[in-house]
Amino acid sequence: MVQVQKNNNLFAMTLKDKYYIDFFSGCGGLSLGLGYAGWNGFLAIEKDPMAFATFKYNLVDEDASYQHFKAWPDWISREAHSIEEVLDDPSARKKLEELKGKVALVAGGPPCQGFSVAGARNGNDPRNLLVFKQIEAIRILKPMFCIVENVGGFARKFVSQPIDGIAISIADAAMKEIENLGYNVGMVTINAADYGVPQLRERVIIFGILKEFAGTIRVSELLQDHLKKISNDQREQLGLATERYVNIEEAISDLSGEESVTDPEFPKYKTVRYLAPNSAYQTLMRRNAMSRIIPNCHRFNNHSEKSVALYKKALETQPAGRLSKEFLYENGCHSNKRFVLDTSKPSSTLTTAPEELIHYKHPRVVTLREMARLQSFPDDFEFMGRYTLNGPARGIDVPRNAQIGNAIPPLVGMALGTAVDDIAGMILSNDLQLQKYR
Repeated sequence: MVQVQKNNNLFAMTLKDKYYIDFFSGCGGLSLGLGYAGWNGFLAIEKDPMAFATFKYNLVDEDASYQHFKAWPDWISREAHSIEEVLDDPSARKKLEELKGKVALVAGGPPCQGFSVAGARNGNDPRNLLVFKQIEAIRILKPMFCIVENVGGFARKFVSQPIDGIAISIADAAMKEIENLGYNVGMVTINAADYGVPQLRERVIIFGILKEFAGTIRVSELLQDHLKKISNDQREQLGLATERYVNIEEAISDLSGEESVTDPEFPKYKTVRYLAPNSAYQTLMRRNAMSRIIPNCHRFNNHSEKSVALYKKALETQPAGRLSKEFLYENGCHSNKRFVLDTSKPSSTLTTAPEELIHYKHPRVVTLREMARLQSFPDDFEFMGRYTLNGPARGIDVPRNAQIGNAIPPLVGMALGTAVDDIAGMILSNDLQLQKYR
């Protein structure tokens, strides 16, 4: 039997605290899920002020609804910082070095725009290399576990616009670097819908386990098997169906009332009052917001007559799903990416663009609260900053729509946190089941 290594007592103490650091935290989807799974945040790094404002309001402030960053250190301010700023500052770097071996998990989802097959997929997008900044932090901190999350394109080589000096995929290059730091490393592809998210959202997860902690172990198989079990257990625990996915009607039908009222936050816009929840998923999302009459972040766009006519015609004449290019062009829409929501299925992969999704019942696009529901953010999780953004700052600033679309769904974060916790327990106890992964 492979024994837990010489620092077993130190590892056990570190895991008792269950501290993690979240890099590229965005608005907090991963951290919210890790908190659900019982992990304690130590600090989070996010460079966009609006995204970090959302993170801080919901997860860090003393009166935050999901506050679990009680140990935030005094050497770094509770405001937006880039990972480069932290790693390049001698004082901050020294503080990170002092944390070596004291943080159980380092996790994060580096920017994905350069990898996404939905975008330009540019090998020379400088954001592609930010994952190696996260790996530098892993080298300094030497946690027992590390997680890197990204889109499927992360694991594909760039062909038409390759990355200078890198002949393999960024995922493969990242795994090699993490392995060289003394980790067992594996990669799995997951679907958010398997964990109760009403969305078919596939993501790549790189997972590393420190060899000094666990010995040699086949990580991909270990994580895959745990996540398969957690898929059923988590949905059962949350009161969701285990034999099928949560569909769009179950996710958002209580947000589709007929009588419009003035939006409390944006008086120039209309919204609606909540309808009674009529699914287990709606009850779950509203469990801490049952006293609310009007949903937050649920304002309706002031659509032009032309747009309303397009949406009405789509609802009346087209099947649910992606609208054909011919229909869109014939009706004056020059984008070829518009969907009518199909109530019987989960959503397709959410992007940062609410205008892509036409509501299944009303001639309008989805609201940000409906997007948040499709990402599994609860209704008392509130988003800060500008509502949406177009023009020159689009793709640079991170307003609410981008915060939601870019996020790791919280229920995925919960599943990952549960898996790491379970695996840590197996390693500490020398569970005999680990032998099949040696």
